Amino acid sequence: MIDPEKIGKKIAFLRKERGYTGESLAEQLHVSPQAVSKWENAHCLPETAILPALARALDCSIDSLLCPRELFILEAVYTDGCTSVPVTHFVNDLVRDNSLNIYVNDPFVGASLESDRLKLLLLKFQTPGGIFFSYALQNENLTLNRESGGVAGEQAFQIIGAYYGNGREYSSVMQKMEHYKYFNWDRIPVNHETFPSNTASHDTEYLTLIYLNGDGIHAVSCPENETLYYENHRTRLGLRGNAKCILRDIPRLSWGTGMECPWAGSLSTALQYMGEPWTYPRIMGMSGACWRTCFTQVWDFSCTDALVAFDYAAPLSRAIGRSFRMADRLEKQERQAERLSIMEDIQRGRPVLAINLRVAPEWGIITGYTDGGERFLCRTYFDREAFDILEQENCPNPEDRRLVFEDNEGYLYSDFWPFLLLHFEEKRQKPAPLESLRNSLSLLTASFHAEENRGYYQGKEAYEAWIKGLSKEDDFQLETDRESVLRRLSVNDNMLCCLGDARQAAASYLRESLPLLPESGQSYLAEIMANCETISRMISGFRDRLSRSPACAISYNTVRAFGVSTPRLREEQIILLKKALELEEENCRLAQKILE
Repeated sequence: MIDPEKIGKKIAFLRKERGYTGESLAEQLHVSPQAVSKWENAHCLPETAILPALARALDCSIDSLLCPRELFILEAVYTDGCTSVPVTHFVNDLVRDNSLNIYVNDPFVGASLESDRLKLLLLKFQTPGGIFFSYALQNENLTLNRESGGVAGEQAFQIIGAYYGNGREYSSVMQKMEHYKYFNWDRIPVNHETFPSNTASHDTEYLTLIYLNGDGIHAVSCPENETLYYENHRTRLGLRGNAKCILRDIPRLSWGTGMECPWAGSLSTALQYMGEPWTYPRIMGMSGACWRTCFTQVWDFSCTDALVAFDYAAPLSRAIGRSFRMADRLEKQERQAERLSIMEDIQRGRPVLAINLRVAPEWGIITGYTDGGERFLCRTYFDREAFDILEQENCPNPEDRRLVFEDNEGYLYSDFWPFLLLHFEEKRQKPAPLESLRNSLSLLTASFHAEENRGYYQGKEAYEAWIKGLSKEDDFQLETDRESVLRRLSVNDNMLCCLGDARQAAASYLRESLPLLPESGQSYLAEIMANCETISRMISGFRDRLSRSPACAISYNTVRAFGVSTPRLREEQIILLKKALELEEENCRLAQKILE
């Protein structure tokens, strides 16, 4: 019998397991977020027509969704520690009467790996007892049922299997790994001294390790005479070398995720990958970028670049206790030395920030390299469209999909040599949080009163120039110069989005910082926080109203720009900006009181 409550819980569980929010799952299925919420809360069942798409999105069968089992395969991967093939749906279909019995080899698993390495099946599964992990080597039987336990997932790094050899001859070296753990190595040299070779083997041998961390179960395979490295504070293992080195699991970047400043978004993502506790709002707050307003009369997208007119990098460097090294507009003869520097950083587990990696000049992250450093891999804010295409089942070029998801750990290649790079250097002593807060409030007033720099107006002058620019009726006549008007409208919307995001980050940073001040200072800080939230809320409401007005929505290239193309709408935005300017001036006054 179909049980709506069990089905709802299964949908909610799998949605979270697959990394979807309610909104993102709804968008993929072309339904409303309210519909997803109703399914999950057992108010109704998904319509029959939507079930195939829902099952694909959640990587399960329709039967297992409508009749939840007590043994459910959450993830299955067939791998040789180098190349991996997801086989979740296939393995789940083999569950019968809450039991799974599978013989692990290419034909039975339904996948083929052309490799001389040891192959294995990695599993994450759910039973009434909880969520567990298991694995089985090639040519072994794997049996699971509703009472199976496996290995429970833990946040701590744990090696659960170790083998040396290849697909024809191999033996367990788990005892060796337990012995070497005593020495607390930061790398594992794979040779016949640390892992004695099989006397019957004439071919290349590999160290294959199976391990658990907070992200699940993984396998990595390292050829003899190469080295495995512990990465990301000893929570993962990876190969590094001069030919190819990739830092795995750096999250994707995208606009619309609450990180609208690519400089701060890239920085916080890279720093968190390195195990440092700096969230996006804290990066924005400590650097002072949460206070920025910038405008140029030519209506250029560059005005939203955090560093285009004011140096927010230096105060951030002091606040986080880590120096930066910039490589700015290098000549071609300087590139080779910089290329080696990038490779060295990647080998040490440090991502490199850069501008102009893909599509257009914007901040992103160099996440690895291939071909001896000739090609860089990256994360950028322009990746979403490419991934949407690659993730389609009928991807136009399957080879592109293989390169990205199998060979390059899910990263895209950089299109260009970046014209500005930022390297993380060694840590140093950082100031107390109260000092960082005082520095941030000083930057509030400094950036608000900053003078025009290279054609970019800042702070108060930026508001005034922006208002003046919106008042020029001749600059918004679509019938006379459509291309220029569309550009201004798109830049305008981008500026509004970044301004709202920055003030929301400021409010979050100040809320976190309230306990640092005495009661009198807290009241002033709370007023600044409320003003920032008001600015962000005004902008969000204005953009939301425009997005619902078809007459005002104009497509500019691939960007949906909210077109303030009528005098009434521009006047409404001018009123909004004047009110925001009043609140910014009040914030400067309040910040001065705190600093005094």
